[in-house]
Amino acid sequence: MKRLKGHIEKNRWSISKILNTSFFLMITVPILLVTLYSVKSLNSILLNNTTSQAMQTLEQQSGSFDSKARMIINTASAIANDDQVISTSAAIDKNDKALSQFDLRKALDKQLNNYFHYTPDVASVLFFYKGQGSYAYKRNMDVDVAGLRRMDWYAEAESQKNRVHFMGIQESAASLRDGGNYFTAAVSPKYSTLFYNVEMIYFVFRPSDFMERLDVSRGDGGDIYVVTPEGKVIASNDGKALQEGMGSYTYLQSALSGDRGSYVKSVNDVQSFVIYTTSDLGWKYVKVVPYERIIDQVKSVFGRIILFSVGGLIVFLIASYWLVRSIVNPIVRLFKGMAAIKSGNLKTQLEASGPLEIYVLGHAFNDMVANMDRLFVEVKDQEDQKRLAEIRALQSQINPHFLLNTLNTIKLMAAISKAENIQRMTEALTKLLSSTFNRGGMYATVGEEISLLDDYFQIMKIRFGDLFDIHYEVDPAIEQAYILKLMLQPIIENAIIHGMHERETRGNISIFGELVDGCCRFTIEDDGVGIREQELPLILKRGEKSKESFSGLGLRNVHERIRLNYGEPYGLKITSVWGEGTNVVVLLPLLWEPPQAKEKEEQE
Repeated sequence: MKRLKGHIEKNRWSISKILNTSFFLMITVPILLVTLYSVKSLNSILLNNTTSQAMQTLEQQSGSFDSKARMIINTASAIANDDQVISTSAAIDKNDKALSQFDLRKALDKQLNNYFHYTPDVASVLFFYKGQGSYAYKRNMDVDVAGLRRMDWYAEAESQKNRVHFMGIQESAASLRDGGNYFTAAVSPKYSTLFYNVEMIYFVFRPSDFMERLDVSRGDGGDIYVVTPEGKVIASNDGKALQEGMGSYTYLQSALSGDRGSYVKSVNDVQSFVIYTTSDLGWKYVKVVPYERIIDQVKSVFGRIILFSVGGLIVFLIASYWLVRSIVNPIVRLFKGMAAIKSGNLKTQLEASGPLEIYVLGHAFNDMVANMDRLFVEVKDQEDQKRLAEIRALQSQINPHFLLNTLNTIKLMAAISKAENIQRMTEALTKLLSSTFNRGGMYATVGEEISLLDDYFQIMKIRFGDLFDIHYEVDPAIEQAYILKLMLQPIIENAIIHGMHERETRGNISIFGELVDGCCRFTIEDDGVGIREQELPLILKRGEKSKESFSGLGLRNVHERIRLNYGEPYGLKITSVWGEGTNVVVLLPLLWEPPQAKEKEEQE
């Protein structure tokens, strides 16, 4: 147990360590946790917002692309159902006259111009006739007509009359001889080839307007893919996808099979964010953006938060350091001051500083040191006075054996001479002097003190005459209690000399002894002349003159003697009315054995 206690005391933390640790645990750690939580929450919010914005951008692009494609499809469908266009194109194939051919072609071009006035992107329109013939509107492309007829889409479009087949860049490139990046559409008119001889209408459009609608420079950039439900690439800014298709893009299979959503996937060891949606035409719009680009904003915000948090923590730590010093340094000075007092330097004074409580504590420490110094001086003075009083008492003693032997001789001579008064007075004086010479110690019981008072009264009555009566009323419960010897005698003497002696009639002196609140209280009352009001406060004050008894102790000396032996709560209290009498209350501690006996037992 002692070893554990010693270990605890040896490893006890200082106040500065406790405060710094508390600040770190209660302030720094929560701030860091709140910062990390805030950054994580902000990261989630920004990512959701970015995802939502990217999805909106993709839907806007898909809507714009769809509107352009729908416009072309509607235009192709309108042309295929325009009997004037069909009849004019059929007449070109049937009429072999040069002049008529020119007029018919001019008329057909005008009719087609009316359909394509809204876009300059139309590159060519080919009319395929039953058999091998064809006619090209805007004949500025080298088209392999025979090759087109062998394409799969040709047979499919021919089998589904009046349905427009829109073909993207990938499929269109395979249809054109130069493999250029064009969008194409094909529709087989509903009219019978027996009358009009038009088997297929083939449209070729430049991709500029389409690709502008898929401008990847908007939003988060990245790669974008427009794919049919069959997996054919209609448009993309990725050349590899246009040439090879989507077969090798396995990381996009979830997007191609889904309807709408987003996910993060590793592409060539780079985290990529995939967003996809489906348009009204049933096409998949897939956008692949480097994930780093998405979270750039989050990283920027994260960096600023971390910067502000670190800056705030640094400021807080500096303030905490100053605060700890302002608290700890005054306490350390207080500790050093206490060590100086422990070594005996009662002149130590501290410079009060720090917070209010410590500042007040510093002043209280200085006041305490000053009071301790004053109390030590007072105690030293009291000890000096007590020692001087004992010296004076010793100096006032005459050789007790010589004096007592002389009194015994006087007593014997008075007996021979039959002088009873002298004999009684001498016997009483002998008893009083024996007690005064401290035979048996400084303490006596209450019963012994009352017995000595009887001897004293005999002497005073012989000396001053039978001028007063004595009344005793002492509680038997305190008769065995110990008090200082001759404690009551000077008070009785003062009552006789200054009270009874100056009366013209017979007086009374009453002595009461009782147990009150664990203390011995004696009350000495007389109906003498009393004490003047202006003299009463001066009797017990130090330095004031007072008449003294034969033993060398007056009322003030009795009061000081009690204070020196028992302390401040005890002593004399005097009340008096001039012309009526005096009342003296003596308060003493209740002792069932003399202090000298306790000291001997402790020493033994």
